[in-house]
Amino acid sequence: MSPDLGQPSSTGIAALSVAVCIATYRRPGGLERLVDGLGALQFSRSAQPLLDVIIADNDPQGSAAAPCAELAQTCRWPMVYVVDPRRGIPYARNAAVCAARERGAELIAFIDDDEVPEPAWLDELLAVMATYQADVVTGPVLPLFEVEAPAWVLRGRFFERPRYQTGVRLDRAYTGNVLLRARVLDTLSGPFDERKALSGGTDTHLFLQVADAGHRIVWADGAVVHEWNPPSRLTARWLVRRAFRASSNWSSSERELRASLPVRVARIAKAFGRMAQGMILLPLGLLAGRHLLVRSLRCLAMGAGSLAGLVGREYDEYRVTHGS
Repeated sequence: MSPDLGQPSSTGIAALSVAVCIATYRRPGGLERLVDGLGALQFSRSAQPLLDVIIADNDPQGSAAAPCAELAQTCRWPMVYVVDPRRGIPYARNAAVCAARERGAELIAFIDDDEVPEPAWLDELLAVMATYQADVVTGPVLPLFEVEAPAWVLRGRFFERPRYQTGVRLDRAYTGNVLLRARVLDTLSGPFDERKALSGGTDTHLFLQVADAGHRIVWADGAVVHEWNPPSRLTARWLVRRAFRASSNWSSSERELRASLPVRVARIAKAFGRMAQGMILLPLGLLAGRHLLVRSLRCLAMGAGSLAGLVGREYDEYRVTHGS
């Protein structure tokens, strides 16, 4: 870890100042679950940080104010509550980053309001950041379900995400589970792109810039958080739309930040490859089961999303909030 970061703790090891940033919109139950999880954090590999919990409410009515005031009474860590009434995730995330900077945070972590960290979550992120001299550290998000998931959902493994060995260098990260040095954001405006208010993908856009600037992004496989998925996500419709949105976000960000002809040609080729894969799987899905059918539709949606992103078209997924 850089020797200029942190203040001496009682153990003689530098204690870093960390702001855990949470953007929230009308999820009081999820917020309570998350804050309880943050209260259970444990530190064995790293010095316990000087930690602030920053909650950025994106509801113009400030609906999280009362729950946050109540949670602050028992929260293990100091809590900061801010509101940005403009509807859209990047507004809330930028408000949280602004509050973190005002608190003098050296490191900024992001976690979503429908997630819960394992007790070692932040300890692992800090340890891996120090071990690999990383600028950004990210880890796995594992699914949980508020109701029993249909068999076809589990068989299709639609909520499982790639995992890597600890220390593997990546070209991307997402705000559902990430820790970064605050100085990484110094040269970025926003830093989250407010033009993408409801389409999502502002974390994709941000971390593409971070990677292209040469900052080291590494994986911490032991830094686990769990994401709670409500019944409204356990549908083919949601999964297909999600695939379209994620692909269009990536393609749109790549189009803006990596605007070269070879990159664009490669993206088009990958898009048509995805759609070809979907077409091949489609008849198999009609015969072999719903999980393959949905997988084929997702491949088609991913290909279409990539092409849509290349012409600046994105899907405003976050007009609807899932879960409470």
